[in-house]
Parts: sequence; structure tokens; C-alpha cells
Amino acid sequence: MARVLRLLPLVLLSLVLAACGGGSSQPAASAPAPMRDLSAARSRTVGAGTAHFTLAIAARVAGAAVRSNETGSISFAKRQAHLYKLLPGGGLPQELILDGPYTYTNANVDAALHDPTVRPWTKLDIRRLPAAQRNRPDELEHVRALAYLVGGVRRARRIGTATVDGAPTTHYRGRVDPDRVVAGTPASERDGVRTAVRSDFLGTPFAADFWVDGKGRVRRVVVAYRTPNGGRIEVDGTYSQFGKKVDLGLPPARSIQEISP
Repeated sequence: MARVLRLLPLVLLSLVLAACGGGSSQPAASAPAPMRDLSAARSRTVGAGTAHFTLAIAARVAGAAVRSNETGSISFAKRQAHLYKLLPGGGLPQELILDGPYTYTNANVDAALHDPTVRPWTKLDIRRLPAAQRNRPDELEHVRALAYLVGGVRRARRIGTATVDGAPTTHYRGRVDPDRVVAGTPASERDGVRTAVRSDFLGTPFAADFWVDGKGRVRRVVVAYRTPNGGRIEVDGTYSQFGKKVDLGLPPARSIQEISP
């Protein structure tokens, strides 16, 4: 029950993110100097080691509007992340902790509220999954992919300046070449990023907006596109609090159910 109570503020946080689109943008008092090559923003963002993020995805398919929100902190160097997700339909937020080969989630928390014998958390060792499942991009790769997009931009143009989460930034717009994004990704992550980019965005070049701060780091990314069936999807993500340690604190062992094959 204590774990559930700790999650309740996250519901309010996620609703706030849903209302504001995952980030703020208004005129900046002192914007950084424009960058000549946006590919440098990829290495500077990833080079920060870690970041806090927000991610809002809005879709309109067959006339129905669907929205999901995520927030948390990630590592760009290791498989480490602490994420919270609010999915369409509401309910309790999903909480995930990724630490090396292990994935912990509060997948059973709803059942545990009704049955005290159920452990609210699960633990999965991804090394024990079939190869086809191991090779799918996980939540971390989807969030990282946003930072890699900027490395695939060709002929970006400066739009103006704005403040994003309190940081002065320069706003750029350009077309992202997915093949160039993958080529600039570390070899160990290329397969996951390739799949994440093509499943979240498009397999052909697409338009995107980037907000880059004075240290050359990506602060916000917005991508909006039409699906082949005429739907519309908008992805709006932000990065902040670079360099802080990812919180990998786990609930007590008695609250975790091992579900590895």
C-alpha cells in the first residue's frame, strides 16, 4: 500500500504533462549562439551521460484521439532508467526500472490492491528471453532515439529563440534522414534505434523541430507526421537535469515476483 501511495503524486504529474504537452516554450531573454552543424548536438546531449525526460505522444487515428505520457530519468551510456507512464484509458501509472539486464515493473500493483498475496512488482532477466524478443527496442531505446534524431538532420534552418524548462535555447527545423540517424548511433545500439525510429516515426526523411541550449544539448524535440492511413501523430519530448544519477532504488524483495523464463 505504501508503494501505491507513493505513486499517487505521479498521476497528478502525468496529468500536468498531458495538459502542457511535455514542455514549455516562450521567448528567451538571452539565447545561445546558433550552431552551424546540428550533428554536434547529438554527441553533446549523449555525452552528458544522463538526463531527465518527458515524452508526450498524441495520435488521431480513425477520428479517435489517443494520448500517452512518460517521464523519468535515463542513462545514455548504460541500460539504466527509471520511468513512469500514463497510458490511454488512465488507471495507475506504470513504473519501470531498467538496470543492466533486469527490468522491474509494477505490473501487478492493481491485482495486489485486491489480493495481499500478490506481489505488486515483477522482475525479468531479458537475457533469458528468446532472441526475437531480446532484439526488440525497449522503453529506454525509444527515449534515447529522440536525442539521436538531431544527428540525422540535413540543412537545418534557424527559426528563432525560446525558453524551454527555464533554459534559453535556439529553435531549429530540418528534415531527419533515418539512415543518417542510425549511422551516427553507437554500434551496440544501432539495431534498437533503427527499429525505434521506424516504429515511432517514419522510414523515410521527415520534418522535425529541435531546441538546443547554450551547451549544444538538445532540450526539446517535436515531430508531427501523417500515417499512411491518414492519421496524425505528434511526438513531443524534452530533456533536462543532465548528469544527475539515475534513481535505481527498488522496493523490498518481498514485493517482487520473478517472471523470467
